[in-house]
Amino acid sequence: MNYSPALTGIVCILIGTFCFAAKGIVIKLAYQYGITATPLLALRMLFAIPFYAAVALWLRTQQLAPLARGDIWKIIGLGLLSYYLSSLLDFMGLQYISAGLERLILYIYPTLVLLMLTFWKKEKITRKTKIALALAYAGMILVFAQDLRLTSDWNSTLLGTGLVFLSTIFFALFVVLAGDTIPKVGPSRFTAYAMLSACAGVLLHSVTLDSIANLQRPKPVYVLAVILAFFCTVIPSFLMNKGISLIGSGRAAVLGSIGPVVTLFLGALILSEPITLVQLAGAALVIGGVSLATQK
Repeated sequence: MNYSPALTGIVCILIGTFCFAAKGIVIKLAYQYGITATPLLALRMLFAIPFYAAVALWLRTQQLAPLARGDIWKIIGLGLLSYYLSSLLDFMGLQYISAGLERLILYIYPTLVLLMLTFWKKEKITRKTKIALALAYAGMILVFAQDLRLTSDWNSTLLGTGLVFLSTIFFALFVVLAGDTIPKVGPSRFTAYAMLSACAGVLLHSVTLDSIANLQRPKPVYVLAVILAFFCTVIPSFLMNKGISLIGSGRAAVLGSIGPVVTLFLGALILSEPITLVQLAGAALVIGGVSLATQK
């Protein structure tokens, strides 16, 4: 049976979105075994390296234009910025907040990209954009307030929210800075090389600033780390890039809007995280605001 490129792109985006949405759930499950952010991120990258290395080696057999030295350094820097620094802050934040709140905070990154581009280009923010930003951040604050109400440790919730929001800022900065580089070098080559750079950064961090003994964990942690590396990192990273190339970033963003809702329900189903009408309303506001902000 022949499938149209559009249908293939939709399937890629939906599967990739589901895998990304499950990331926070897998991390929270691993935390139940006493592991912390840095060693878990190191295990994730350790298990992901072979896949990205295999793709990088395969790409070398293709007839691709050689990379300029400047592009190589850009890819390395962008990989460290997003998949190392941003991911580390995200993992740290998930130690303190629910997976649902974490996914909603991460999902507002397009609004931060918009603000950064507006600031750098010295453009005025339109009325529609102001409404979109108000909706998105009102939704995030609503879910944040709900998490505060459901916990007795306000300081931890504030710390976790701050760490994930900082992670989102760094990821938005990555998107802005990578805007010219990805089309130039190609999405697959960029993803493979940037992830290898991030893997090297994370493992160097683990060796120099943490103890190697912290990587010795119970078998369930290794199983979860493999799931995190393959199903929540490698697979979605390539599927999302493939889907965007087939149906465009606009349609991909619309389909990807189901991510926060998927995380909320997975959190309730697997982690027994409470899910309320307030959280659903907040998620609807965030999704609506981001969709409005990114609408052409």
